[in-house]
Amino acid sequence: MRKPIAIAAALAATLLSVGLGTANAAETVPGCASAKQIGTTGHLKYNDKIIASVKQFAGCGKNFPYTWVWDSYAQSDRYRVSNWIAVIENGEESPAGGGQASMKQELWGAGAATLDKCTRAVSSVTTPDGKYVSGWTDLRC
Repeated sequence: MRKPIAIAAALAATLLSVGLGTANAAETVPGCASAKQIGTTGHLKYNDKIIASVKQFAGCGKNFPYTWVWDSYAQSDRYRVSNWIAVIENGEESPAGGGQASMKQELWGAGAATLDKCTRAVSSVTTPDGKYVSGWTDLRC
């Protein structure tokens, strides 16, 4: 009877070691569980290392920006993170929705009713030298 428990524990350890455990679980938009990621995942880099990811989700009549600050950066530096939906019209870019926080590893920005527009999710994170790095997803129309 102990073998199934040992096998389950070994499988769980293996899944976590290859990144399939809860640390990489699918994101769920607060208040809109049916929303799905659209487009690519963007990355924010500092000193040639990825420090955060940005994604765009669509659902419940809105686009939502999502930012995840990677463990390696979140545990070693103080930072401020912000995100928003960038609306692209006639070659101009304007922000919609979004959010900001200090020392928050996961940030869901407020949704924007922009499903009928060309959009991308954008995020910025402060660096130890007081500057910002930014990243964005691909444009979705």
